[in-house]
Order: sequence, then C-alpha cells, then structure tokens
Amino acid sequence: MSESSKRCVGERESATDHGSGLQHVTVEHDNIAVCTMFPQEIDEGAISTAWLTATTDSFVALEDRR
Repeated sequence: MSESSKRCVGERESATDHGSGLQHVTVEHDNIAVCTMFPQEIDEGAISTAWLTATTDSFVALEDRR
C-alpha cells in the first residue's frame, strides 16, 4: 500500500482523553477503514506484538448493544 493510497481519518489520542491506556491510528484504503489500537506507554521493541486491528464492519453502534 503506497502512502498516496492512504488517508488519515483520525489522529492518535492521548489516554487522558478517554480514560484508557490505548492510542489508535485509523487509515482508510479502498473505502475500508482500518483502526489499529495499541498501548500508550510501550517499549518500542514490544509494539509489534501489542496491537489490535479492526476493520469497518467490526464496529457496532453503542446504542445497539445496550
């Protein structure tokens, strides 16, 4: 995937914004949003094993699950 084919949808957010120790990066490629979440404070050597990625259809509205 080339840099020109990606569009940044969201920016990293600080953990204090949401009360979580996670950050996220969301990119869109070919109309598919991909969100990758990872710990805010992590050793650079461990970051490749401490992440979770989800695509658009992995998310549901909170109101639908209450």
